Amino acid sequence: MSLYDPKNTYTPSLAASQPWNDLEGFYVSLTKNAFHQQPMVDLIRHIRSAYAENRFHAFTSMHTLIVSINDPIEFNRENLRIDYNPHDASLNFNYLSKPFQPAEFVRRYPARLGIEKFDNFVKMIGW
Repeated sequence: MSLYDPKNTYTPSLAASQPWNDLEGFYVSLTKNAFHQQPMVDLIRHIRSAYAENRFHAFTSMHTLIVSINDPIEFNRENLRIDYNPHDASLNFNYLSKPFQPAEFVRRYPARLGIEKFDNFVKMIGW
């Protein structure tokens, strides 16, 4: 008898990363045309300059920036989701480490601390 059970297989949901310059352009256009996202533009520029573009991979889903060390990026594994809330000028960080598990790290910071908190997260998680 085989131990294979098709109901218990896991197939990851993957997404290709986007070039950092495209991500930056997307957030710049949101800021110009739709709603304030300047803290996200600043964060992306920091990631590009401080970590080199090949260290992290990312894509955007609506206005959520999803950052990972893997490419392609698995939706629910080893990724940090960052959202900017213009209503209270805060950045929300949600780190998903494993599929089918709740976020391992959930924090909300004032946007002015976003770059510092991102750097602290990178050190804490060992990325």
